[in-house]
Amino acid sequence: MKRLILLVLVFNIGAFAQLSEQEKSVIKQIALKAHEDYAAVLRNAMKNKLQKEGAAKAIEYCYNNANSLTMRTSSKLSRKLKVKIKLKRISFKNRNPYNYPNVNEEKILKQLQQNKIDEKETVIADYKHEVMSFQPLYVKKVCLKCHGGNLGADVKKALKKYYTTDKAVGFEEGDFRGAIVVTVDKKSLKKHLQND
Repeated sequence: MKRLILLVLVFNIGAFAQLSEQEKSVIKQIALKAHEDYAAVLRNAMKNKLQKEGAAKAIEYCYNNANSLTMRTSSKLSRKLKVKIKLKRISFKNRNPYNYPNVNEEKILKQLQQNKIDEKETVIADYKHEVMSFQPLYVKKVCLKCHGGNLGADVKKALKKYYTTDKAVGFEEGDFRGAIVVTVDKKSLKKHLQND
């Protein structure tokens, strides 16, 4: 069962406590469902591409589709969950330049990595207009085809072509990869709660 860890940042102390119990409960449910669905979308897309066309084509697919897939999944989940959410992946060893964490995300990502937070746990950070949920990602065996240390020539060629600043290689199974971040807009959350 997934657990939730509440993280209150020093500069934001007590902010999560200002939310009602109902809001906290709904945020937890939304975050866990969004994490689960988004991870499944990414996993299934890559697994399908890897099985049918191999790692080099999977890298090309990622380059051409990862951002739009993330945006479409954000929109679909926003409609399904009736709350405006935004999804993203972050990593210090990023492949896509857009997946490097911002200053606030960086602090939490460091904590996830240093504390070896289980990937079934979710860390929540509360901000003035949004609540962010972070779920750590660890490298699975299948990930090594594109992110491992022993890559084939075709994979290296695809990486050089599509990701000139790639830092997401050299991993071993079980290594910390980064996090999935679900951002919940507080204004839409309050509206959702009023309509329920």
